[in-house]
This record gives sequence, C-alpha cells and structure tokens, in this order.
Amino acid sequence: MAAGTAGLLEAIEPMAIAFPDVVASRITGETALFYFSPTCGHCRAAMPDVDALQGKGGITWIGVATSNAPPDAIAEFRDTFKVAFPIVSDVDGLFARAVGARSTPSVYVVRPVPADAEPDPMELLRPVPEGHTKVLLTQAFPPFVRGAGPVLLLRSHLDRPFADFDGYQSDVVCRGCHEQEAMSMAVSHHSVALYTLFVREQHDDPACVSCHVTGMGEPGGFEMGDLGHPLGSVQCEACHGPSGPHDGVRTDAKSQCVTCHDADHSIAFSVDKGLPHIDHFLANTMSETELRVRLESLADGTAEKPLLAFPDGPSVGTAECKSCHESAHGGRKAWKKSPHGHAMRTLSKADKASEAGCVACHATQRSYGLGAATSAVEDFRVDEGVGCESCHGPAQSHIADPRKDNIIGLGDSCPECVIEAICTGCHNPEWDPEWDLTTRLEALD
Repeated sequence: MAAGTAGLLEAIEPMAIAFPDVVASRITGETALFYFSPTCGHCRAAMPDVDALQGKGGITWIGVATSNAPPDAIAEFRDTFKVAFPIVSDVDGLFARAVGARSTPSVYVVRPVPADAEPDPMELLRPVPEGHTKVLLTQAFPPFVRGAGPVLLLRSHLDRPFADFDGYQSDVVCRGCHEQEAMSMAVSHHSVALYTLFVREQHDDPACVSCHVTGMGEPGGFEMGDLGHPLGSVQCEACHGPSGPHDGVRTDAKSQCVTCHDADHSIAFSVDKGLPHIDHFLANTMSETELRVRLESLADGTAEKPLLAFPDGPSVGTAECKSCHESAHGGRKAWKKSPHGHAMRTLSKADKASEAGCVACHATQRSYGLGAATSAVEDFRVDEGVGCESCHGPAQSHIADPRKDNIIGLGDSCPECVIEAICTGCHNPEWDPEWDLTTRLEALD
C-alpha cells in the first residue's frame, strides 16, 4: 500500500455547522458548495474543473457568491461559464463566517443532519442562531486548487474510491496516496519539464510542449495555452497512463519513455539508462539538506542532466574523423580555424599543466561514459583542443561502421534537449555569461 493511502482513505468524521437558511434550505442530500467571487481569476480558472464534476458521485452543486459580488458580475459569470447549478449570494457574509472562509475559490461538501440524529447537548449552551440550520460538513477545500476535483469524489465514497476515475486525474490526486513517489518525482527533471520551456521561451511551441506536459492532444489531457493546467510537466500519468491502473487498464510504463526520448531529443537513450533517474523512492535516501539542494538546482537549471551524456567508449581523435570529413576539418569556416580548434592555446602554461579543471573545457576526453577518468590532464587529448568528439561523442563505433545512428549527429536535434545541453556543459553563466546558442551555431555553420 502506498504510504499516504491510509490517511487519504481514512473515514471522515462529519462536523455539524449552522448554515444560514439561504444556503441550508437548498441542501437535501450530498452537496458541494462552491464559494467564489465572480471576478476572481482563480475562481474563473477553476470552472473547467467544477464543470467536470457535475453529475458525478451523486453530488449536487450550489454556488455561493461572496458578499461583495454585485448581481451583474454574478450574471456575467453565470453566462460566461454556462453555469448549470443554482447560485445564491452570501449577502451578509453569514456563510463565510460559518465556514471561516478566507479565500476563493473554496469548496465545502455537506449533507443534512439525519432526522433521527441524537440531540447535540452543546446546543443548550450554543443555540443555533435564528435563520440558521445545522448541516454536516464532510469535506473542505479552502482553497479549491485545480486538479483537486477527483480527490473530492474519491473521498465522497470511501467504499469505492476509484469509481469515478475515468481519464486523466493529475498528480494532485496521485500524491495523496503515493507520497514517497511524489517526493521522488519532485526531485526529477520531469517535475520541471514545462518550466524549462518558459526559460527558453518555447512554451508556446506545440512541438516542444507535447513532451513537457501530460496527455496533450488526448481527451482530458493538457490543453495548449493553459499554462496553469493541472497536467503541466511530465507527471505520473505520462508514464502510467490515464488514471494509472486504478480504472482497470494497465500501461507498460517502460514503453512510454521512447515516445519522447527519441533520437532527436536524447543522446543514445535506453530505458536502462533512464530508469535509475526516476527511482520512485529516491527521495527516501536523501537528507533534508540534500533535498533542498536538489530542488534548488532544478529550479535554477544547474542540476546535472545525466541522460544528456555520451555513450561509453574511447575517443579516437580528430585526425581519424578527418579522413571522411575533410571539409568540416579544414574548410573556410571549419573546425581547425575555429576557437574550438585552438582552444588549448588560450590557456596559460599553468592552466595546461593543472588538473583537469580548466583543460576539461579546452580539450577532448580520451574516454566517455561510466568510469571514464577525467581527473588529470593525461585523460584529455590536449593536442587537438575541443575536437569533433567533444560535441559528437566517441566515434570508435562510427569509424568501424559509418552510420548516422551510431554517432551524435546534432544537425536535426532539438537545441533545448540536446545541442544546447552539450554546449552549456562548458559555455555556462560562470565561464561564458554572454554565450548565445543561435549566434554560435551560425558561426559554426
């Protein structure tokens, strides 16, 4: 059982609260009260989620507008969102006072007090105010965040919690039970997938967005342009399918990786290479300090990107590449005449003789991949500067059998996912703050 399941599915003890009759008189069964301000941006953004809950779980909905909401604003809200449930106005703020509302939108799930309920002895000390009736509060969402709707339905019938799971639910729901998995997801690059597009100003490009969100182009999935959508970034259901396995349909999560991690967007990707980096219980092994450092590095873009690493193998040196790629080696705008070709010349004698700190970005490694030693100058081809294999990876297999699929071509690859990631291994803000991908690629053309 997932770590948070017992808490999420724990039986709810209803709380008796005196509601103003303008609201209480309408409560005849299980009812969700949507407390909102018609001009509130968050309330308006929540309406698609509220609409999706209509007719589900045997729950009736009623809107309760804030006390300062003018009638014309309520009418505009009703018309704009085609609201199908009744709306009452909390004219005197009595409803907000009863539930202690401090924010909008909020949702409160209530039901009538049973006719045969035992009398509350406390009513002798605290009588129900005139114009009020007691109801039973069973759930409260102050505030009601986007994606929380399925949690409301799940907790409304604990004997069959997944009865209303149909299609995408969002990780707002998943993390209720799967607490450890959710924390481990938070320290993976998947968790900031959509954010990275904001940083690169690619968040309005469907070709990029589709692999940085969940379910785009599918019913109930991420909607292009809705950057606050609950399915933003790569979430649980991107791999495990809509509703995970809770609707009786199981998706082979491993089969989903290559739908985005293909040759154009990854470097020699394999499922075995990727799985360790989405270990669902990785966060369990990390201290609070390690968690904080990891989250900060993901936020500022300095976290390591292990999937953007070259395959294992020795480099062969630029001279071997020259036999087939003469024009790229010595032409008018070719490597030999470029800053890459004479990168070692820019280092002082002291830097050249030091350990790999400086040389690592001015020469070519002799070996790549797991176990490749990069701690001393001897581990680099210092005679060739930044050679072909610094950008295209070890070429031993390619030289033995020249094919496009056994070398990193870069020509048609996604700059955000591959080319820029390779370049920024050295051209980072610390050492090259004015570096710009487009300008540099034009110079290398």
